[in-house]
Amino acid sequence: MTSDIDDHRRPRYQIIADDLINKITSNRISVGSRLPSEKELCSHYGVSRYTVREALRVIKEMGLVSIRRGSGSIVLSSQPKNAHVQSINSLSELLNYPETSFSLIKSGMAMIDGNLANTLNIKKEVWFQISGIRRSNSSNTPICWQDVYVLPEYRDAARQVPLNHRAVHQIIELHHGSLIEEAQLNIFASQIGRPLAKHLEVQEGASAMTIIRLYHDNTGRLFEITRSIHPEGRFIYSLHMKHGKKNSE
Repeated sequence: MTSDIDDHRRPRYQIIADDLINKITSNRISVGSRLPSEKELCSHYGVSRYTVREALRVIKEMGLVSIRRGSGSIVLSSQPKNAHVQSINSLSELLNYPETSFSLIKSGMAMIDGNLANTLNIKKEVWFQISGIRRSNSSNTPICWQDVYVLPEYRDAARQVPLNHRAVHQIIELHHGSLIEEAQLNIFASQIGRPLAKHLEVQEGASAMTIIRLYHDNTGRLFEITRSIHPEGRFIYSLHMKHGKKNSE
């Protein structure tokens, strides 16, 4: 029997790993149970033993399974061990990355990325850009690659990010008085290309979650764009909301 999973855009081992991760995190394969043998997985997915072993390596590195020669693969946890979990209780928390640090890779005046401009339906103009790796303070594992674009007049604020625990928009508010009137988040599935794979310590084509944040001031002007590319299993949003009940009259 072969799996009905079919995606030629990504490495086969990654597709299989994603399928197993989904089954483990959704408890369809419970903690303490044993995964099918390599031979059974090869038959199920219609791939070689090498491909299956690469898929198992991925989920082992995430802390989901233990692999022992002669004993098979045992599910240890339903949650990846390296995931940075951010609990959201307010708008401020939604727009920031608490308990993380930023390592600058490049900065300077640059034309906004063409793919990003097309995604947001904005003009390709020159912004001040900083790009680098954001890491969790509790782990040395990169949680995302981050591109931050600000209007040229705010480049001094962007330059402070590697030395300041505040987000760029907070530094802009502090030094320039431009308050966020409106913020927009776009979250979608993506893949990691060759240029970023090495920085994020993953293979080219690995699955990712991309988050784009747009910040507008009280005049409606877009003054900051942030794009964060998270490898699969490295970042979790945990939202806490309550139903707003109206008092009866």
